[in-house]
Amino acid sequence: QYSSYKNDDSDEKAFDGYDFQDALVAKWGESYDVDFNRVDAFGFRKLYLNILPFRLGRRPCRHASEMDYLCHLQAVVEILEKYNQLDYVLYQINETKKRPIAGRNPIVAVPIRLDLTSDQVQAILG
Repeated sequence: QYSSYKNDDSDEKAFDGYDFQDALVAKWGESYDVDFNRVDAFGFRKLYLNILPFRLGRRPCRHASEMDYLCHLQAVVEILEKYNQLDYVLYQINETKKRPIAGRNPIVAVPIRLDLTSDQVQAILG
């Protein structure tokens, strides 16, 4: 089970993109991609973090390199931490029975709805 802070012998280490990749691999055995997805329904705007069935090193993958992928994961972690959503997302990843599936039309992502105010959603989306 993952939490946003790992214990080490000397001090607590901040959770980072490498740790997020480790959480994805621990759950599904793959370095899946993640992305924010805005959903507008019934006059409300919600934000989801989707776990996408695009794996690092395989086509299609939007990241040019492993470093590009890890930088993306780091940016996602920083946003989740800023809005106190990281522990919740890690809990949902750990508890879900769903799996990202490629090869279907449409693809099957694992959506995690973030608990954010409309102002926070707007700040993240820009």
